[in-house]
Amino acid sequence: MKVKNINGTSQNRCTCGSWIQHWRNFSQQTATVCRAKGCSRNDIVGAHVQIDKTYDNHWYIVPFCHLHNSAKGKIELVAGTNLVSANKSKTCE
Repeated sequence: MKVKNINGTSQNRCTCGSWIQHWRNFSQQTATVCRAKGCSRNDIVGAHVQIDKTYDNHWYIVPFCHLHNSAKGKIELVAGTNLVSANKSKTCE
């Protein structure tokens, strides 16, 4: 699956403490490295992304390193990576 970053979201907050913790709380997965295909960096954060499909404009959280969190364009995810809704009313609030 390919996603694209939603840049300019660093001021958004949730009650989980951080967006990477939000992903951990609701993905039923663990991650210690970036989930961009081919990346093994471990400086991960919860990145706001959208699926690269015109019919889905929802915001999601995935674990990306700082480099991929600020990347432009399409990024392919490691197969099996769960997307977690960034919509706090559906998750943590």
